[in-house]
Amino acid sequence: MRSLGRRPVHPGLTPERRSESGVALIEFAFVLPILLVLAMGMLDFGRAFHTKSLLDQAAREGARVAVVTSPDVDIVESRVNAVLASGGIVPTSVTVEGPDPAHMVTVTVNATFTFITPGVFALVGGDYGNTIPMSGQTVMRFEG
Repeated sequence: MRSLGRRPVHPGLTPERRSESGVALIEFAFVLPILLVLAMGMLDFGRAFHTKSLLDQAAREGARVAVVTSPDVDIVESRVNAVLASGGIVPTSVTVEGPDPAHMVTVTVNATFTFITPGVFALVGGDYGNTIPMSGQTVMRFEG
């Protein structure tokens, strides 16, 4: 037997279904800023990790040059700058110390990292502003 009640105009849109229209859009509007902050934070973290890796590599290359030369600071700085230029990083300072009485040479490379999204890391607790200082240091035995 058929029921004599009213049939809905659109079979898929029952009164319960119509009351939820637009809810997904509102939920997406709430979640989108959080997803954007997380994505930009991951991007900045990856860039910072890459910068730190390049600073360590530049210090290693500079120390290797220093231990086989007298150490010649100009040659060390040019090698450090060549390594950092591959990543578009300009060092704020390059320090060559030694050889000390234990025949060790220390090369320290400093640079300033700039965040793409200022304030993202302040959300997790920290007052970093837009930049953070980074350094790479290597100690090797002098071979001369």
